[in-house]
Amino acid sequence: MSVVPNTRLLTVVALVVIPATTALVYFSSGIGHWAGLVALVIVIAASAVDLARSLGRLDDLVLEAPDLQRATKGRELSIPLRFVNLGGELLPWLRFGLPILSEFRATDDVIRRLPELPATKAIASTFDLMPLRRGQFFIDACHVETPSRLGLWLVRRRYPLKLELRVYPDLSTERKRLSGIFLHRGNEGGHSVRQVGKGREFEQLREYQHGDDYIDIDWKATARRGQPVTRTFQIERTQEVYVVVDHSRLSAREIRTPIEETEEGSGDIFEHAVGGEFAVTTQLERFLHCSLILASVAQRQGDLFGFISFADQVDRFIRSRSGANHYNIVRDALYTLEPKRVAPDFEQLMVTLRQRLTRRALIVMLVDLSDPLTAEQFYESIPLISRQHLILVNMVRPEHAHPLFSPNHLPDSTLEAYESLGGHFQWNDLGEIGKKLSHLGVELGLPEHEELCAEAVTQYLNVKKRQLI
Repeated sequence: MSVVPNTRLLTVVALVVIPATTALVYFSSGIGHWAGLVALVIVIAASAVDLARSLGRLDDLVLEAPDLQRATKGRELSIPLRFVNLGGELLPWLRFGLPILSEFRATDDVIRRLPELPATKAIASTFDLMPLRRGQFFIDACHVETPSRLGLWLVRRRYPLKLELRVYPDLSTERKRLSGIFLHRGNEGGHSVRQVGKGREFEQLREYQHGDDYIDIDWKATARRGQPVTRTFQIERTQEVYVVVDHSRLSAREIRTPIEETEEGSGDIFEHAVGGEFAVTTQLERFLHCSLILASVAQRQGDLFGFISFADQVDRFIRSRSGANHYNIVRDALYTLEPKRVAPDFEQLMVTLRQRLTRRALIVMLVDLSDPLTAEQFYESIPLISRQHLILVNMVRPEHAHPLFSPNHLPDSTLEAYESLGGHFQWNDLGEIGKKLSHLGVELGLPEHEELCAEAVTQYLNVKKRQLI
């Protein structure tokens, strides 16, 4: 607890103490001298008594705050606070404030003032912040002040807090882009479609009927019953879908979007800007957005969703399940992911997947293969799982990775021409690794950063429709 002079005390000093001190110096005796002395004694005595009686003024004030608050990046967060006066004395007013972290911006007054708080009563308020980054943050204190009984002093106290703030990625922009992609009833903008194929999941045995394929005859059951018996199958409704996110050094590659092209409400604008012209995010942010979108879509499709992250080793492995609680588990597992300055270890990843995923599954891998050495290591490691599982690989297309002199990327200067030439070589290398992966049954996607989620969801729904798992 600390005590500082209030404005009222400073006013008294200016109007009384300074003239009284001047009188003491100017008049060595007489009425003026004694009047100044009496004024000084009264002010000092009143200040001392007021200070002594107000030191414990906030001892009976209790602050109630939540231990956990969840928020979305770029969306306003209101932290509820409740002040309870357990004492028998009226508090004329309260002022409070929270330390603002660099990852947040205050959307209202930094210091909030509350009206009088009667004895044995409580008053509620909020402290509003704007999260600028996703991640896990902590607020450890709240500072409160109230005036002394005579209003000459301000009594301040620091209340310790254990408030955890979890800021998740903002998926509103991606959800808007996907509104016309969902194909099944119950999704926005969708309708039921016929699924091709007879299915792979065994349903029942029945008597042979004219036209049944000989391949579907169960010869053991036929021998037991003495008449032809056919196996029937149904389309698999529950399949395992895993998203594998690479957060090694290449995941930190910046993605720049001109400010005028950034959609209103997009979380990208809350990252940082280059010269005020670009909103900047990273490839990892896009990977995490895509992971959560795929988790939501898989849940709506009735599939089991799992999440895996790795850099130089596998650090998060969440077994595939379904349900809203499982979605929250996945979200809590990925929202703190940050790029690591290490090279990815694909061999260790593939060994882990081969050992822990025994059932055939769809694996959507979000990795960066723009480095030729990294791409070669990935190509050499992928056969460990490509025969057992269906693999889809997606990465954000590098900014300049386009064919030379393509219509939308014509150079305007010599420097841009050289950049386009380098981008052409990079585009050609990515095309070559895509062809090599296709021979292993692995599809490589190179969407633009704003189309990554739509591309991954479209691939997933096509796999569902064609019954490829």
